[in-house]
Amino acid sequence: MSRLPLPARWLWSTAAVSLLALVVGWLAMANHANRSSTAATPARYSSTGGHPAASSSEAAKSPVGNSALAQDIAALNAASAPPTGAAPPPITGLASKQPDLYAAEFVRRLLTQHYDTPRDSQIRWVQSESGQTHDPTVVGLVPPNLRGRLATYSVTAENPGDNPIPDAATWARLGHAHASTTVTVQNVEEPLAWTNAVADGKVQDPGVTAREVAATVTRHVGHERSSYSVDLTLNLEGPPAYPTWRFVTLVTYTSIPLGPS
Repeated sequence: MSRLPLPARWLWSTAAVSLLALVVGWLAMANHANRSSTAATPARYSSTGGHPAASSSEAAKSPVGNSALAQDIAALNAASAPPTGAAPPPITGLASKQPDLYAAEFVRRLLTQHYDTPRDSQIRWVQSESGQTHDPTVVGLVPPNLRGRLATYSVTAENPGDNPIPDAATWARLGHAHASTTVTVQNVEEPLAWTNAVADGKVQDPGVTAREVAATVTRHVGHERSSYSVDLTLNLEGPPAYPTWRFVTLVTYTSIPLGPS
């Protein structure tokens, strides 16, 4: 799990940073507003340097931004296409029809992992739950031909920290130890940055929304247990584009170790 300093709820995880030049324009707009006003609203910061996130337009204008953008596009383009084949059962029923319930169930299923089963199965499930939006506040500068792999890339992208779905080597190592995780979702809320973006008319797609989910993940290895406090921000797409809610991309991910339990 990522070992990020406190306060966790206002930090960018490394997974979020890897997509920063491409996506999450609504959080970047919130950071810009925070820097331009005297309101005491906390900005989200990068865990790699403590600097406020730059917007997609800011990134595109600066030499550093152009470099980061090119690297992100290259990484997304080079990422393996989502694996094909049968996926675990989808989210159905009431949980698929209400964004708070969907976000909670998606996070619970995403982070509930049995490492002695194929990692590709978990990735196929994420892909089966995925949807797309064309709203620039969400997909930013992601090329249209790559948006179909954004959902799985956002939860598996290689970076210096951990991801919601561990890399293949870590998954295999945990599988050899017959490890698994259980998840308790504690809170779901609509981020203030998102509601502000909607209120300001920045969001054009009526079917897209965002949710921040807080949960506790317990990893079981034999008789040993270790717990982590995790916080994820997700973009979701639902009616009228889809009859039920779908996962678009992971925006932020933080994980703080709580110690043995």
